[in-house]
Amino acid sequence: MTETDAQAWRRLADLAVEPNVYLDPRFLIPAHARPESDGMQIVVVEEDGEWLAALAVTTKQVASGARMRAATTGGAFMTPHSDRHHPLVRQGDVVAALTALLRGMTSVGLPGLVQLQRFPAEGVLAEALAEAVDRTPMLVHERRREVTAFARRASLPVPADDGPATPDHLDARGGSVPSPIARPVLATDHMATDERRQTRRCVRGLERATGGPLELHNRSADPTVDEEFLDLQVSGWKGDSSRGGAALRLNPRNERWFREVTSRFRRDGDLLVTQLAAGGQTLWIGYVLRSGGACFGLLDAYAQEHARYSPGSIGRTAEMTQVFSATDAPFFDPAFDARYATAARIFPDRRTQVDLLVATSGLTARTVLRAVPLARRLRASDVRRHVPSVGTART
Repeated sequence: MTETDAQAWRRLADLAVEPNVYLDPRFLIPAHARPESDGMQIVVVEEDGEWLAALAVTTKQVASGARMRAATTGGAFMTPHSDRHHPLVRQGDVVAALTALLRGMTSVGLPGLVQLQRFPAEGVLAEALAEAVDRTPMLVHERRREVTAFARRASLPVPADDGPATPDHLDARGGSVPSPIARPVLATDHMATDERRQTRRCVRGLERATGGPLELHNRSADPTVDEEFLDLQVSGWKGDSSRGGAALRLNPRNERWFREVTSRFRRDGDLLVTQLAAGGQTLWIGYVLRSGGACFGLLDAYAQEHARYSPGSIGRTAEMTQVFSATDAPFFDPAFDARYATAARIFPDRRTQVDLLVATSGLTARTVLRAVPLARRLRASDVRRHVPSVGTART
């Protein structure tokens, strides 16, 4: 990965029709130091030095004992650390770029069978894939679908906040840091009545337990917050590996990766760090990354001793409010999967994702897919566009 590659990759991420922070080079390049990323490749459609599409894949056996292998967007790193796997495709002729990406897999030595995990079930990419399959010999089988939490700007009118807006101190680099907002207004109008009442009860409970009003701090430009976050995360159940905890401090490589990712996004002004505190105590810290103009949740941690008052839910509500009041992002994807039903209730929208198995080329791949029950070909709706030739795919 040369510097020229990295710059072209970054331009693609900025211009993608469906932003995906988990394929942003600032998130993925630092992963090379983690052993789970061994075997991961970035497949690229390139033309005249510009990246038109990119996808991270590893290879795996289709099933135990099967001789056929597939290229998958999952793998040892992407499955646990990336909640969205869809490719980056540049604005323009999306169908042509996506077709070249999938059909070009075999030209760079990858299998003709591709497993696309957590692919959006609606939107520009879904329509482009349907049309690409309709125009080519490719076959698609839907293996699974899930509904995830989502927040669109249009769905969440952000209330005005009367808190102070002038800076009250300087960060470690001499930049101004906004004053904390006492008793911040939280965007809860989209919630059910009982959810709004529960939120207010939890806020009052936290204020009683800590002896002070709830405060919101924007720590985005302050790198010292990273230490506070790491300490907070390891102090709770995530610091206990016997309970399944995976706090970053438990693994030096994971901690270094976190520091490098946050440093890269902070340097570009694409990091949002929200801290909730009361009575001089930190209750919750959350990290949001911005890529392609959209915002995505990364990590958060809460003070476990106050768990009865749901500081995590209060923090995520404050974070969502901050995203739409402090940025112009069209949407916020908290990156929750379907298991977190309680946390998902905070967010106003839902988005469906599907796991797909695609036979891109080759008789063997198509034969395997036809043997799968309910294998089917996706059909485009009424979209019909001319698809010119595009550049070659490479890894």
